[in-house]
Amino acid sequence: MKIDIKQNDNTSILKLQFKRLDSKVAPDLKSRIVILDTEEERNLVIDLSSITFADSSGLGSLLLAQRLFRDNGRKLVLAGTTERVRKLLDISQLSDVFVLVKNTEDALKYLN
Repeated sequence: MKIDIKQNDNTSILKLQFKRLDSKVAPDLKSRIVILDTEEERNLVIDLSSITFADSSGLGSLLLAQRLFRDNGRKLVLAGTTERVRKLLDISQLSDVFVLVKNTEDALKYLN
C-alpha cells in the first residue's frame, strides 16, 4: 500500500496510490489516519482519485477519519472521488457526511 503524504500550511494531504480501498488496506490506512490525528493541528484532504473500488472496510476508514477530525475541531475533505466510489457513498447515504470536491486544489480552496 502506497500513500503519499504532503504538508501544506495547515493541511495534510493523503494521496492514495492504489486502486482498491478494501479490507486489505483499510487497517493500514486507519493507522496512518490515527497518527495524523495525533500530530499538529492540521486539516486533512484524502485524495481518492486513483481508487476504482471501495468496500465497507474502506468506507469505515474514511468514517474514522471524519469522526476523529470532526471531534478535534478540524476538517476532512475527500478529493477526486471516482464515479464508482461516489455511487457507493450515495447508496450508503454517506455523501452528506463528507465534503466532496473535484480535486486537491479545490479541497485546499475550500479549507482556506
